[in-house]
Amino acid sequence: MSDDLVIGAIDAGSNAIRMSIARASGPRDLVPIAAERVPVRLGHKTFTEGQLDGKAIEQAMVAFGRFRKQFDEHGVKRYRAVATSAVRNASNREDLIDRLHRELAIELETIDGEEEARLVRRAVAHALAGRQEATLIADLGGGSLEVTVKTATEWTTSSMRIGTVRLLETFGITGPISEDEAGLLRRYVATQLRASLPPEAQANDTTISVACGGNADALAQLYGSVDKDGTQVLKLSALQAALPALLALDVEKRMAKLGVKQDRAEVIGVAGLVFAELGVQVGIKKLLAPGVGIREGILLDLAEESAAELPASREPAVMAAARAFAARMAHAGGHGEQVRWLARALFDELEDLHKLPERCGVILELAALLHDIGEVVHRQSHHKHSEYMILNGRIPGLESPEREMVAAVARAHRKSAPDAKKHTSYSALPSSKQGEVRKMAALLRIADSLDADHRQKIVRLRADVGGKKVRLECEALANGAPPSVPEMHRSDEFEEIFDRKLVVEVVKAATPRRRASRSE
Repeated sequence: MSDDLVIGAIDAGSNAIRMSIARASGPRDLVPIAAERVPVRLGHKTFTEGQLDGKAIEQAMVAFGRFRKQFDEHGVKRYRAVATSAVRNASNREDLIDRLHRELAIELETIDGEEEARLVRRAVAHALAGRQEATLIADLGGGSLEVTVKTATEWTTSSMRIGTVRLLETFGITGPISEDEAGLLRRYVATQLRASLPPEAQANDTTISVACGGNADALAQLYGSVDKDGTQVLKLSALQAALPALLALDVEKRMAKLGVKQDRAEVIGVAGLVFAELGVQVGIKKLLAPGVGIREGILLDLAEESAAELPASREPAVMAAARAFAARMAHAGGHGEQVRWLARALFDELEDLHKLPERCGVILELAALLHDIGEVVHRQSHHKHSEYMILNGRIPGLESPEREMVAAVARAHRKSAPDAKKHTSYSALPSSKQGEVRKMAALLRIADSLDADHRQKIVRLRADVGGKKVRLECEALANGAPPSVPEMHRSDEFEEIFDRKLVVEVVKAATPRRRASRSE
């Protein structure tokens, strides 16, 4: 990907519309160029009357017009604009979506809570990479609260209609929040949380909880502190202690005392109640507030898609179909996407060594993306389940013999190498394609081992072939090698296939991974 690729993201939320523009210098490297937050409350009346307010639509058109102008001025080549709870729940949402298309050539996509959670989860993983891994993420917006919890095998999301604007207008709160009103709100939120959250949401000693959204950031800055990694931390005991005084203030006094704008002052008290009650219900004591959200997730998606942008011969539609298949199976994709990127990097860096045709690059990427999908059946022997699911799943555009090749490569990512006596998909292939599968499987085993801890620490990979050695230099976000490199390496198959000794060196990234601009 060229260094001058400029990408954009728009998040049309219930309390504000936010835009970011960034320069993508790599699949994970984002340099902020511009960001803006416009306080258009699309949720006004939407949650009580079921329609977007006419005035809010006009304000949104003005905001989007400004964003369109900035996209054009900065040369944005790719963008994604999404709308969340307010637009999603409005019966007249097409009025806004059609006008944006006709008048500004902006395609606004309405996304559900699951996609909101995925984008936020991706942004959080990027922001905290190399330091700590979140296990509970609470994203509070104007229309909904998404709580995403990591279980033993996957991420599960609960989307609840307890956003700040929704609560504010549903309960008719306009000024200070009395003790009776606060008690009513907390009981309502508690009921929603208890009805929606899975048992895995209950905190334990290993739980790392993250809060996202503009209110989370504001509360952490007002009542929290900064940890050694530079991340804002909000202790819920401090929030509980501050709430009575915060709720007693009217909007004007909150603006003056807290130094926030009117739209934030109106909802911050309700937000504090929601986070406080979440802490009580799941037993968490503190929340990290890394300052990222939907926009950062969109930018990361766009950066990676652009970095791996495939010409027509690489069948990008098949890749999208494979991702959709994984989503239907409720398979978490962070590790798969990292291994896909690593496998593609190995394929490109070692093309003079493996001499595989370009079509094998796509087959390898698909196998890497789906290599662990069998975990949705059972973690034990998941490589066998992955093979079966790829062979029998509905992945449009993936036909024989490529289907069998993808399944065979995925099957061989662990345990035994491709074996015609044991592996159904591999045995069905002609000898020429079996040879290609063996080479791709060797590359996949290395790519998988480089992210064995599932923390996506490696951000760059370079290969040098000389004599009887292949030297891989991996730049990582933390010092030292991932556990897999010195302990398992998975290089035996690689060294046998390519007749080269594999040497892997992991070094600290030359430059820190840059974050995209802060959410809200």
